[in-house]
Amino acid sequence: MKLRSDVFAALALLAGIGLAAQAGAEVERPLVESAAASHNAVSFADEVMPILEQHCVECHSEENAELGLRLDSYEGVMAGSDYGTVVEVGDPDGSLLVDMIASGDMPEDGDPVPADELEVIRTWISEGAENN
Repeated sequence: MKLRSDVFAALALLAGIGLAAQAGAEVERPLVESAAASHNAVSFADEVMPILEQHCVECHSEENAELGLRLDSYEGVMAGSDYGTVVEVGDPDGSLLVDMIASGDMPEDGDPVPADELEVIRTWISEGAENN
């Protein structure tokens, strides 16, 4: 009889834990969804392009496209350089643009791109690098 009550107690405990976990997940889900819904995608035109204009366009534009890289337009950014793409859509860590800025290799002249501005570029790439 003791064994049966121990088994019953263990099953009741597992069921209670499962119900508590399920209830907690349901309570948190709307919070996560509402936070995601309130996030606006990073705008290339309004947020990324001004960063590129400030730090990159002097050397990477129609007038002076070092290594064939033009960063003065969305089309130029996505076309890449003589050596290939510089933005890997959805993968900021695999994007040469991010790597060159983060390592301090670019810009060669002038002040480094601040961390918060690099984060804007990283987020834009991870969100799909849209022309928005």
